[in-house]
Amino acid sequence: MNLDYTRFRRTMIKRILSLVFAITVVQASTTAKEVNSYWIEYGNEPVLIQQNNNGAVQTLKFVSFQDGMLVAELEGGVGEISLPVSESMVRTLRLDNSKMPEIERMIRRGNFTPALDLLRPKAYPLIKFHQVPESFTQLHSPVRSLIETLIKAKEYKEAHDLLNRIQLNKVGIEYSQIAIALMGAYLSDGDSDKVAKMTEIIPVEGQYAVNIRPIVDAADALRAAGKYEAVIPLYRQIKTVVSDDVKKNVQMWLAYCLVLADRVDEATPMIEALEEPKPNERLFSLYKLLQGSRAHRGESYGQALDVLTRGFVRAQTSYDWVPEMLYLIGDCYARSEDKLAARNVWTEIAILYPESPWAKSAESSLAQLPEPEQTIE
Repeated sequence: MNLDYTRFRRTMIKRILSLVFAITVVQASTTAKEVNSYWIEYGNEPVLIQQNNNGAVQTLKFVSFQDGMLVAELEGGVGEISLPVSESMVRTLRLDNSKMPEIERMIRRGNFTPALDLLRPKAYPLIKFHQVPESFTQLHSPVRSLIETLIKAKEYKEAHDLLNRIQLNKVGIEYSQIAIALMGAYLSDGDSDKVAKMTEIIPVEGQYAVNIRPIVDAADALRAAGKYEAVIPLYRQIKTVVSDDVKKNVQMWLAYCLVLADRVDEATPMIEALEEPKPNERLFSLYKLLQGSRAHRGESYGQALDVLTRGFVRAQTSYDWVPEMLYLIGDCYARSEDKLAARNVWTEIAILYPESPWAKSAESSLAQLPEPEQTIE
């Protein structure tokens, strides 16, 4: 009996171990597919940089950047030496960029594939040194050129991977601008998840405060496209870093998106905590859009129409949210069976705001309305 039990235990342990091994292999295989193969090939390659120290010229093999120091391998691989990085030290360095003019000509001509073939082995090994001061332009130019060209070639995944490897809050603003360009490309593709991922790595504090506006614009574009769930964490993030004069605007849009994402319980205390702007203030009409949206979501269309109309008469046609407000007003009319009024409002959106996403929504809703009856004289 004991012997059978022992055999049973051994069999079960073998099966469990086999299962664990199989799961591990699958996980490893999945991870391997997500790895940037170019990084494996080039990322850890050493970089030969010439140093001219008061006329004494030597070529150093730099292998890493640690604790603010460039680490170089000694000749023959007998050891390493760490050199503290400073502006004066960087001025003594020279990197061979003799191929860059040829690469730049290819890029200007739109020959991205051959340009990338030359850029990758050149720029990948440099990425690990990205915290070296910007004054060492010979190092930073190939890296930025690589990522910019990847975006132009629509190699977004690889560009995103490289930007993730760079601490954007420790490099020049030019890197942030490249990240914003990639965010814009994702936005054009309607990839809201990737847009949200980009906003997580783009710095917004201190000297990087100029990055706030593009992130706000991206959030507004996602909201206008109806990506309410995706944009909620963006507005939450933005709210913590914007100036006080912008914060109220962002808080309203956050509450608005919560309402339209059917998270009214979360939005309600935020709406009630907001102080209603005065009718002559710019945000009055946005506040009414927020209130009207909540009433509309609760199917109180008469109340929504009243609130939205009061906001609209105080708005200027240049306000970003006016097309949105008009669309909801038209929808309230349609649901109250005033199809003619709905048609008139939605037609105005298509005429006055043809570039707005709400113009497309209005055109779609117009197509669903019955044709107006022809009057016979």
